[in-house]
Amino acid sequence: MTIRTVFADDEKLAREEIGYLLQQVDDVQVVGAAENGLDAVQMIERERPDLVLLDIEMPGLDGFQVVREMRSIDNPPRFIFVTAYDRYALQAFEVSALDYLMKPVSADRLAQAIDKARASLETPENLSEKLTALLSALPGRGRRLSKVPVRRRKHLLLIDVEDVAYSQVKDGIVFVATRDTQDVVAYRTLDEFAVDLDPDVFYRVHRSFLANVNHIREIIPLPSGNYELVMDDAAATHVPLSRQHARELRRIYKW
Repeated sequence: MTIRTVFADDEKLAREEIGYLLQQVDDVQVVGAAENGLDAVQMIERERPDLVLLDIEMPGLDGFQVVREMRSIDNPPRFIFVTAYDRYALQAFEVSALDYLMKPVSADRLAQAIDKARASLETPENLSEKLTALLSALPGRGRRLSKVPVRRRKHLLLIDVEDVAYSQVKDGIVFVATRDTQDVVAYRTLDEFAVDLDPDVFYRVHRSFLANVNHIREIIPLPSGNYELVMDDAAATHVPLSRQHARELRRIYKW
């Protein structure tokens, strides 16, 4: 079978090298080469390839975020990660039945990874569950998000993480709110989202809310002993602050 393949790397020389190596592998058809994660998402949605090779560290969206965006599509592709670093818990890739390549990539190692992908393509399996397992197995990364990918109609947009006033989970869907809008993100839980955020800025203030401390306008004590946060978005949204989560904000604002 011919494996329709997309690869993504923000370094031109790396793209050229991967493209050259893929041309040497039998039954591989390259249908796209992306320069960053956002381009990769759009290319995957347009081309619906069988296989995607992803660099991990890319501007805008990194390789993990690309996987997260693709987790909900029908028949997601197989993913092979390409990295110059060993700090990303490589064992997690192994238990997920995906693969990874260390840079510089050798022709033999690439051929082995594609053979694994070919075998996977020939065997029906629930890839969404495996992608979820991969993302869950990865530990918190040292580099925090600077951009958050959100969906608006058919478009994927990147918003500055510092513009996010709060995040809420409602009916199993995770939203982020900026000053004027609410958008859906691809994270399954607030805990999963929090791992990618700066813990000195985003605090769990309630089981259903994360709040950006830089966007809190007012803290209101309630007769119950709990509190409400008034955020600085256009709607002046009231976010609940439970007593058990108030301790960190007390430490920050000395109230």
